[in-house]
Formats: sequence, C-alpha cells, structure tokens
Amino acid sequence: MLNLGRPPGAVVIGGDYQGLGIVRSLGRMGVPVCVIDDEHSISRFSRYATHGVRVPDLRQEQPTIETLLRIGRSLNLHGWVLFPTRDEIVAALARNRSILAETFRVPVPEWDTVQWMLDKRNTYQLAQQLNIPFPKTWFPLTEEALDQIDSPFPLVLKPAIKEHFFYATKAKAWRINSRAELRLMFRRAAPSRAPTKFSSKT
Repeated sequence: MLNLGRPPGAVVIGGDYQGLGIVRSLGRMGVPVCVIDDEHSISRFSRYATHGVRVPDLRQEQPTIETLLRIGRSLNLHGWVLFPTRDEIVAALARNRSILAETFRVPVPEWDTVQWMLDKRNTYQLAQQLNIPFPKTWFPLTEEALDQIDSPFPLVLKPAIKEHFFYATKAKAWRINSRAELRLMFRRAAPSRAPTKFSSKT
C-alpha cells in the first residue's frame, strides 16, 4: 500500500525539454522532483531537481521497470508520481502498471487503453470505427506495396510507432515529393525496424 501521509514528489522519467518543463513547473511549487534519464540532459542539473539519476537504458521495457523500482527503494520515493516523457516509457508503464503501483502513483492508463494511441495503426483503425476524419493513409510493409499508393504528391512519411524510427533517423517525419523519393525514403526508414505510414496531405 502507498503511504498517503505525506505530499508526493514527482519522478520525471526522461530529462529532455519536456522533462525540464515538468521539473521547473513542479519545483517552483515546492514539489520534490527526481529526474531519471539515460541521456546527458539538462533536467538532472536543474536547481529544482531534488535528485538526478543517470541510468544506462530507458529504451528497453524490462530494464526501465527494474530501474524505477530500484531507485524508488533506494531513494525512498514511495508514493511519488511517475511522469513519463517518451512514448516507449509510457508503454512500459502501462504494461507494468500493477507492479509499479505498489511503489508509485502511476497516472498512465492500462495497456488496453494506451495501445490505441501509441501505435498509429490502432489509432486510425479506431478513428475509422468512430467515423472520425483522418488523412488518407497507407501502411506498406514491403517496397512492392508502395505501388498500391495512389495519391498525388506530396506525401508525409511518419512512423506508426515513434521511438525506433526517431532514434534511427533523428526525424519525426519526412516530406515525400515524388515516387522516386517514396522508394528512397522507405529504404532509408527500413533499418529502424519501425512500421511506417504514408499520409496524403493534399
């Protein structure tokens, strides 16, 4: 059971600009903040960070959960609120919500809810079921499947699942201006192992 006898602190997981905004906002209100990050980020060095912890890996689910529980025990963060700042961390928290909730407050919904927003294939499927408009979109799995894309250019290439694509390409999306670029950028995205989507913006 969580100890509700004291005001909770915040555990910010990921220290990029989003994490820094959370640290500053809560820290200015006197909320103790622990920043956990696997990159060299400014948030851990903010004057509002009560604790700053550098860890080897927040990209893989199991090491992330083990790291959070270990730090929670060692720093006595029982009852503190988790603030994930990256999609893969949200997914890890959602899939392991019950075990994390024994130590932390977990504001992330269960995985059966989160899955609909993290994978854009699921998002668009749900939008279609609910008659919510969205751009005409294709999810080709092979280069041959690109021939089925029948749309004027430009198109936008984006990942269906963000994190692997972004880490491999350092881009959130690519503009595609021709059929030659369509094949070129599909091949460039392939090493990320992330499913991609092409959307018509015309």
